Amino acid sequence: MNEIKRTLRERKFIEAYISNGGNATEAYLAINNKANKNTAGVLGLRMLRKVNIEVKTILNKVGLNDVYLVGKLKEGLESKNLSIRVRYLDMIFKLKGVYAISGVEEETKIIVLGAKEGEAKKKLINKIEKIRLRNEGSNN
Repeated sequence: MNEIKRTLRERKFIEAYISNGGNATEAYLAINNKANKNTAGVLGLRMLRKVNIEVKTILNKVGLNDVYLVGKLKEGLESKNLSIRVRYLDMIFKLKGVYAISGVEEETKIIVLGAKEGEAKKKLINKIEKIRLRNEGSNN
């Protein structure tokens, strides 16, 4: 990957921005303590636009790289709690772009009363397959 060459000031701004939780004003004040708070807000926003920090860069800086995230997703999928597995599976589908883009997010709740885990798993797999087929049909 091509790393963007940044000035020392830009690198310090990015570090401050990430460490303070994403506050551009506070990040600008960290690199220029002589600025007043009102102008720091405007200048911080300008600096943020200039450095154009990508989400991927921020995630990597805080240690949330692809390998770590995949490991966490696998942990969630292996959970004994069915509702947790469904949430993780939903997140994977969202990340992979399986859901159709429609502007309105559809929420589907699956409630299985009195079913054994094997039966619930089969129903869940069938429901997921129906959603996938419906989405494939709407994308074609």
